[in-house]
Amino acid sequence: MVSRAPLAGLGSDLSIPNLSGVLADFLIQLLSLDSQHSHQKTARKPSVGKTIEDRILSGVIQTERSDANYPSFSYQPFGWKEKLPLMNSSSMVSEIAPIVLYLRQVVEIGDVLIIEEPEAHLHPAMQVELVRQLAAVVKSGIRIILTTHSEWVLEALANLVHLSDVEDAKRTGSLEEEPALDREDVGIWLFEQQPGRLSSRVKELPLDVDLGGFASGYDRIARQTYNRWADIENLLHGK
Repeated sequence: MVSRAPLAGLGSDLSIPNLSGVLADFLIQLLSLDSQHSHQKTARKPSVGKTIEDRILSGVIQTERSDANYPSFSYQPFGWKEKLPLMNSSSMVSEIAPIVLYLRQVVEIGDVLIIEEPEAHLHPAMQVELVRQLAAVVKSGIRIILTTHSEWVLEALANLVHLSDVEDAKRTGSLEEEPALDREDVGIWLFEQQPGRLSSRVKELPLDVDLGGFASGYDRIARQTYNRWADIENLLHGK
């Protein structure tokens, strides 16, 4: 049913919901996940999925087969004796769980993993941590394409790229564990809607060392909201 969903409306006999081909592929892969298959592949895959569980989810994502041979997903926080159905877990857990499952069971070295807005439902600190984990995935040989509206994601990525300019011998403390990314391994493109047009302009953003990041314009919103606070303060104090 899922595989035929993108064809809904093309024939009178297809009385099933409309799904995009991408979403159908995603659901089919989720339905085919197998916990036993996962254990067989873990030995030759990077352990980033587990690190994401440890540092962001503080728990384990588990897959089991039901009596009907469908996968059942659950989340077990560290220290809990019982599992929590994934559908009853927090939005952060349910958003990150597919990334963990894909890294554990689907993605292979040399593949391309596409993630839409990984910052969804994540605290800023967890957004930064997820960028570090995804950078480790890139360094393991997996390419990643992601979309984002988060300044936290871009700033964290800029730090990892800028860190590659520092010699390994000079990195101390926590910087020794950061997965630095070479500049040629990272590309940032900004999609800007054109005034009065039904189109966007795409331009590549270089790393601006003087600015301290990528000039996405996201920080402009922070300045505007701060200036609005200043305007209100001026009104209150008669300035």
